[in-house]
Amino acid sequence: MPEKGVFWEGISSGIAEKLEGMIEYIPLLGSYLRRENDREVDKIIREHMADRFDNLKGAVMKVMTAGAESGKLEGLDKLDRLSRRLDKLRDTVKFAAHGYSGLFDRIKVRDEELEALFNYDLQMLAKIEETDKRLSGIDSVLGDEEKLKVEIDALSAFISEMEVLVKDRKYAMTSGGPFQKEVE
Repeated sequence: MPEKGVFWEGISSGIAEKLEGMIEYIPLLGSYLRRENDREVDKIIREHMADRFDNLKGAVMKVMTAGAESGKLEGLDKLDRLSRRLDKLRDTVKFAAHGYSGLFDRIKVRDEELEALFNYDLQMLAKIEETDKRLSGIDSVLGDEEKLKVEIDALSAFISEMEVLVKDRKYAMTSGGPFQKEVE
């Protein structure tokens, strides 16, 4: 019997009972329902990360606004580039290939491969947290060109690391990387 996950939310107990009964007669149904749940979990994770990227961009924009309003214009161009990179990361993550493959897809993603993809996601979430912490104190260095440069360089490094993680995850999902097996 498949685990009760996201897929099962909102399904009445009567329908859930019937589906569980059908699993006994239709062996692939349980696998399908489990995979459908995996797909929903992956979608929720990616949407959460996209929201976090929006929050990071909002924090960068807030710092840019504070700098512009106080006449401290140093570094605003670099912050603007960081903001655009965060936009690109958000879109890449939000519209990424699902960590899931359907029953009849030519490329199959196995459980251990899905676990590896979730490891990418965990690393990404950790980097997002680090970036958020770093951003929380950046407005305090707006008047100090040297300290601002150090902070912006650190933020740029965090974003570069996230870009590599997203690129590696995308490669693993779409380019027949080490995580996929083509079905003949």
